[in-house]
Amino acid sequence: MKRRKDRSTDHLASYEQWIHQHPHAVRELQSEITDALDDAGLAYDQVSVRVKARSSFLAKLANPDYPHYEDINTAHDILGVRVTTYNSSAIPQLVDVITGMFPVQRMEDKTAQTAQSGGFGYASQHIIVRSEKLGGALVEIQLRTVLQHAWAEFEHDVRYKNGGAGANPEVDRAFTLAAGLIELADQQFDKIAAITAEESERAAETEITAAGLPGELSRLLGPGYPTSNVDYYTWAVDMLAAHGITTHGELCQLLAPEAIAELNAVMAYPYRPGQVRFLDDMLLFTYGRDHIRRTVRIGDNTATRPGRLGNRWQKLGQRTRSERTAERSAD
Repeated sequence: MKRRKDRSTDHLASYEQWIHQHPHAVRELQSEITDALDDAGLAYDQVSVRVKARSSFLAKLANPDYPHYEDINTAHDILGVRVTTYNSSAIPQLVDVITGMFPVQRMEDKTAQTAQSGGFGYASQHIIVRSEKLGGALVEIQLRTVLQHAWAEFEHDVRYKNGGAGANPEVDRAFTLAAGLIELADQQFDKIAAITAEESERAAETEITAAGLPGELSRLLGPGYPTSNVDYYTWAVDMLAAHGITTHGELCQLLAPEAIAELNAVMAYPYRPGQVRFLDDMLLFTYGRDHIRRTVRIGDNTATRPGRLGNRWQKLGQRTRSERTAERSAD
């Protein structure tokens, strides 16, 4: 331990050198992880990144409880990442993404360790990884729920910033009770997430009907699109079915917010189109000439429908949404 103290100046110099060499490490790492979680389509609260303080780095080097924490190269938490999520059932998915991004050095399930000890307390998933983009630096990534995070932060403040309160049995008991309540709350959040996911899945599998379509389109498009003639919704169901779109889940995919915004930008409507007209245009924007061929005989005026669809196809530049996306990617 004396040897470590004697080398504190060297350790501090190596720390300062690392900081100087990686001035944007926090921003880059946060962006890298956030982009990966967003790309995976996962729901989470936030991603925060911090550089370990100089004093904390030196204190840990001098602590005999961390024999493998010897220098800047073995310090596993020079960079610390915390990802918080709303319910614990999402954590395994976060683990899958994180472990697919970096070479994993080790993992610790603090939640399981606390449970196995028969107590209540600190709960978090710790993953030590190596970031090749940051010169092979070790990074500690913590995954926990927002409730677990609140407990851990408050407990840390009391234990380490208010030394007297940290040794108070009444405080210990209060923290234990709070940890137990938080575990129960997290379990209920998991239950709520499971129930709502099941309901969403059932709703997605519900078949589209002419009677239910106006309400569904109002939900997906917003209130700015006028409802159409009642008869038109029967034709709309037929148009959707012509492309194999028969469930609410498939309709949601067709009318994704980004698709709605893109169609509006391309068409530059001088007025708000009715729901069925907009749906017809979206199918044309998505499937192109195939939509014309499949639906040319749907509606009350099939004689003029080919010409009307042809004019709209011209306004779309005779390119589908996917073709436009491919062109942008190639530029």
